Amino acid sequence: MSTVLVHIGVRATDLEKTIRFWRDGLGLPVVSTHGSCYDLSDGHHNFRVFQHNGPDRPAHVSGMLDYLHIGVRVPDLEETGRRLLDMGYEIFSDGLGGKEPIDVHNIREGAFKVEDPDGITVDVTASDDQWPGAVLK
Repeated sequence: MSTVLVHIGVRATDLEKTIRFWRDGLGLPVVSTHGSCYDLSDGHHNFRVFQHNGPDRPAHVSGMLDYLHIGVRVPDLEETGRRLLDMGYEIFSDGLGGKEPIDVHNIREGAFKVEDPDGITVDVTASDDQWPGAVLK
């Protein structure tokens, strides 16, 4: 048996705002809650979001210099982009000049990026073959 990735956890500065981003913006369902954390899942992986209760944390470096990013596949790229824009998030590509805004009605790259409330970059695609080695159903 080989190692299997089953869980990712992040600490959120504003838990409710972060859950709205992942649940309402990206469509990842909440499957469980316990105290100050939520478990979201695609049916294969657990994504736990905790409330950060420590000292102020530094902002994430994002764009072409991000040191953490997460990739998700959605059923409808344009619809997800519109929903995130309506929620006040910026949809972008990270070209050589940094963040470049994307028109959600004309996504040429087949993907876009968006930052969660704490600045974590999320790669969003509708493609089944975006990430080598990931077998998606």
